Amino acid sequence: MQGEHGEIGLAGQANSSKDEEDARVAHSGSLVIVTVEDGDPEFAKAIEEQLSVVTAWWQAAPAPGNGFVQTVLRAPQERHDVERFLHASGIREATEDEALVLYITSHGAVGTSTRHFLLLPGTDTDRLLATGMPTNEVVIAALDSRARHVLVIVNACEAEGIDVELKALARDLARPGTAERTLNVVATTSTRFPVLGREFAVVLRRAYEWLQDAAGIARPHLSISEFIQALEQATERLNEERDLSLAGPRTVLQGKLGAPVPTLPNPGYQPKPQVVTRAREEVAATPEELEYWLDRASGRASKDDPGWYFSGRQELNRRLTSFVRGPSGVLIVTGTAASGKSAVLARTVTLSDSAFRASPRYAEAVSKAPADSVPDEGSIQVAVSARNRGPLSLIEAIGTRLGCEQDRAQPATDAVRQWQEGLRTFFTTRQEDTVTVVVDGLDESPDAVACIRDVLVPLAACAGVPGSAGSISVPPQGVGFMSAVSPPARPGLRLLLGVRSTSPGTPEAAVATGLRGLLQELLIVFPAAQVVRTDGEGVQADIAAYSAALLAGAVWGTDPTVVASAADCVARHVGRSFLDARLAAEQLRRRDGATLLSDPLWLSQLDRGTVGLFEQDLDQVTDDGLNKEEALALLRATAFGLGRGIPWAQVWPAVASELLQNRLDHADEKIRRLLVGRLAGYLTHDVEDDHVVYRPAHEQLGVMLRRWPLPPQETRRALDESG
Repeated sequence: MQGEHGEIGLAGQANSSKDEEDARVAHSGSLVIVTVEDGDPEFAKAIEEQLSVVTAWWQAAPAPGNGFVQTVLRAPQERHDVERFLHASGIREATEDEALVLYITSHGAVGTSTRHFLLLPGTDTDRLLATGMPTNEVVIAALDSRARHVLVIVNACEAEGIDVELKALARDLARPGTAERTLNVVATTSTRFPVLGREFAVVLRRAYEWLQDAAGIARPHLSISEFIQALEQATERLNEERDLSLAGPRTVLQGKLGAPVPTLPNPGYQPKPQVVTRAREEVAATPEELEYWLDRASGRASKDDPGWYFSGRQELNRRLTSFVRGPSGVLIVTGTAASGKSAVLARTVTLSDSAFRASPRYAEAVSKAPADSVPDEGSIQVAVSARNRGPLSLIEAIGTRLGCEQDRAQPATDAVRQWQEGLRTFFTTRQEDTVTVVVDGLDESPDAVACIRDVLVPLAACAGVPGSAGSISVPPQGVGFMSAVSPPARPGLRLLLGVRSTSPGTPEAAVATGLRGLLQELLIVFPAAQVVRTDGEGVQADIAAYSAALLAGAVWGTDPTVVASAADCVARHVGRSFLDARLAAEQLRRRDGATLLSDPLWLSQLDRGTVGLFEQDLDQVTDDGLNKEEALALLRATAFGLGRGIPWAQVWPAVASELLQNRLDHADEKIRRLLVGRLAGYLTHDVEDDHVVYRPAHEQLGVMLRRWPLPPQETRRALDESG
């Protein structure tokens, strides 16, 4: 086929060459376009608008590869011109490993025989058989190629009219004994409807834009059902805005509805940097977090400064590093909400990862971090989050990442036991050194006690962790059967756990002890466990250092002494909450920090913690072009999502409308503003089931949003100590 921007006119022939063959191999596929003009300048403009979107979608595709090689037939006059193009373009010779897309835009007509024709400038409508171009001859040229994956889009008058004939011809496309093919044909108009010129250009453009963000599809390719859904949604919006009655596209021939196909690159696909290996990514620092601490806004003063993320909280980081270098045992990292438990664990997990350590991007920061706070490479094998996981999901996550398998000899109805036995086999037969398993967010499990009983205790038992209830011969009440398993000859497991707890000595802590809080449950089954608190002595100094790093470079704070003074002020008012320190620093950077620091009202709001800071940001959300009530409803919606978060498309607007108790008009645009405005810092995103999902940036924020509006007497402690 022709090169990237190849066009075949009336006098030209497609010349095959080695360079063109090489270009074809280097690209994701081939895009063949057939455009038939009618002499009307307005229709010509409509075609150009369509091709602009088509080119952006396929030729500049963000999917793996370099986009699609494009070949265009412009303004054929006669049937012979189209036939010559089909031969010269090489469309029939598309190779098996090539994704092939054919886009047709033209006037058309259905003859009395129900056959569909493209209307050429030289077509006599009384002699369609002789002077028109049978549309399905163009379509079949693509479908009957050797390409395994073919997509055809027909945008012509009465395009649905290709249906009957095409289905009859499709019987000849079956090729027994060959690999399964995915053939999709889409018609943009129904019978008796004219070609969609600028209307379909608008539909394509809006579908393209919706798929870039709101659809939230995280894989490189779409399925035909996702493609049609995007087109249908765009058509519905256009009908509402212009009082039209367009029927929308329909599939005339379709492959598997739910299977992604290489003919449909996803405009919203953004390859996620693989900072750490999969076994550790749930707990490790995200690429965004790492880049934040390496960029100029992080407080990294010079090339010699690795940034607070790598050099802060030194004593805590040394404790964790010492543990993962040492013998078998259990270490519990605990503290009040937002005191930095997950951040400390994430740093340790990230620095232990070989892929992270091999990246030139982070090598300098790692080498300049205090050596006794950097764990040995490979010292952590598995790191998972217990967030929204029950016992089966948690033990499966640990087992699969360790590389062990379920023991299928156990009853199929007891999958947890199958994994327990699989872990026992893994630890009693393995030859490698001691394994380190990290489980963070135990308090965010819907059944944390069962996770302790059915996952953590059996895991410690089969690895023979000394000094734990899991290694004794008689199981304590309520502990799974694996507690009675005899330990192997030598220890083989370090268990590093992250769990929220109340502050020692507070009334809330006394109540929690009486109710056997999670920390107490862990200490009952692991009496020899070490405990490290993230909210102990020295936390205020840590928060001051953290705040100073966040505030460095602020316009009003070029003087280091001013920054240090501001950071100390923030640390005095936010208690033990790194989350509140971050929110406060963002407000100081965004507004006139010097004025805020001397404002008694702002400081009193800061004393109220997350609630007070959120109220201030919410009061100013109109500056971002958002209505306060609608912005609150959108944020609250994310706090009610199950799993890793709430997807954008349809779901997020629907939940927000329910909370608002009113329809949320132009919801997608309002979500876009929210995600780039001052409230963006209250959200984080993740991927679940191939879709981007959104949730509060911290569980403490989730608690606050679910309980909103909070009573006036609610304080920071009410959130710190709540579930």
